[in-house]
Amino acid sequence: MSVAFRISCCLCRKNIPPTGDVFALDAEWQRRFPAMVGTLACRACAMGTTWRCTSRDDSFVDGHIPVADRPCFDAWNHLSSPGTHRGLVQEHPRSGLLQGAGPYLRWYAGHTGTEPDDAAAVRAALDEWDAAQRSGAATGQTAAV
Repeated sequence: MSVAFRISCCLCRKNIPPTGDVFALDAEWQRRFPAMVGTLACRACAMGTTWRCTSRDDSFVDGHIPVADRPCFDAWNHLSSPGTHRGLVQEHPRSGLLQGAGPYLRWYAGHTGTEPDDAAAVRAALDEWDAAQRSGAATGQTAAV
């Protein structure tokens, strides 16, 4: 049986309701909101935050990180389609660890039904997380991956 978990929004830090949509935010969001914890956001933050990628002369704003596979002109171009908690935590395990899904990811990485490539990717994120936590414990700080 799967492990229950809750994740907090990377922007507002409120728990995302278990039935609520989750959105993955990209590097441009991280650039604009450096205090983000992870990259998984609630609907209110993802859909309610607006900005334009270009200035009045239609050039990209300074430091803009464009979307790789399509044109971008506003904040909505820089977020994923809505997904489930499990789906996006599996796709973005490092964010999942930062946002409260550690027990679930440990279960998922060891579950016999998990695809081998997916399990390996999650185990790699878990190994980095564990090493960072051990390093942080040695220095008295909590480390982020």
